[in-house]
Amino acid sequence: MSYTISGDAYKEIAARRFSDGRRFDHFEHNTVALPYVRHQVSHAFNHDFGIIQFRADFERDITIQQVKGAVPHVSLHFQLKGNSCADFKGLPPQPLQAGEFNLYASDNFQSDLHFKAQQGFEYLAITFRQALLQQVLAQLTAPPGDVAAQLASGATFALSPKAMTISPEIQLALRSLVRPPVSDNLLPVYLHSKVTEIIALLFSGLHPEPRPAWQREMQDIYHYILEHYLDIPSLAAVARHFTLTEYQIKQQLRLQYGTTFYELVQERKMAHAMQLLLQTDMHVNEVAWLMGYSNASNFIQAFKRKFGITPRQVTAD
Repeated sequence: MSYTISGDAYKEIAARRFSDGRRFDHFEHNTVALPYVRHQVSHAFNHDFGIIQFRADFERDITIQQVKGAVPHVSLHFQLKGNSCADFKGLPPQPLQAGEFNLYASDNFQSDLHFKAQQGFEYLAITFRQALLQQVLAQLTAPPGDVAAQLASGATFALSPKAMTISPEIQLALRSLVRPPVSDNLLPVYLHSKVTEIIALLFSGLHPEPRPAWQREMQDIYHYILEHYLDIPSLAAVARHFTLTEYQIKQQLRLQYGTTFYELVQERKMAHAMQLLLQTDMHVNEVAWLMGYSNASNFIQAFKRKFGITPRQVTAD
């Protein structure tokens, strides 16, 4: 039987916040405030939206009852590790497994949250005012009318009846959202663009346009590179797995995705390297070797070009 916690006890940890200005405020919480739960919460938020990172170890099954939203908002919930289930008032249960996400909106959120006993639980939530989603929808040439109507009604709804899979494109955008490569002065405009990009990618995945066979294959190639970036020695090696030629792939990477094979692989390697440095005790030399660098100094130079700081400065924070 699960241990039950009241929504009021959880409110301070899970509250969706918006500030009065454009600059970002920060909220962090990692005290032992709940029985059987060790958690770490980091929340950056401004007038329009917030980014919440939540990590926890649950020593037993936990149910948090009657969690209420203080303000109307939209929430993109990405389950990165572990699993959870939300029972929103007026909706069927909303389970999420690692690698899945969904969008929820309401004028009056009320829910029970269920967490199985598990270690290494992690989710990322992007919360924003309904007006921000309405602004994005208004810019689409063919906006989904059902979403706009549901927002206007104020009813609680989930965008998809089933959890959606986090695509490689969204994964890349989330990494930039969590580790923005810009100064604090540029954060509002940069993060706003990333949130807008993620919303656009979300609707692109929900309503994909029919594409010629070669374009569908190019999408498969792009995903193949994102998945196998540590093991692919060259673009020629990629071409051997597909019908498009090396020249065609090179051309389409530039035309469709605005990148090159080298840039795409480097982007993935540096993002992975940053994750390893932040979340493990691995030495810089080990990370360099895993990323395919025989010389650690070359890795350090590439890392600094990407993020503006050295790996040692990351581990020293």
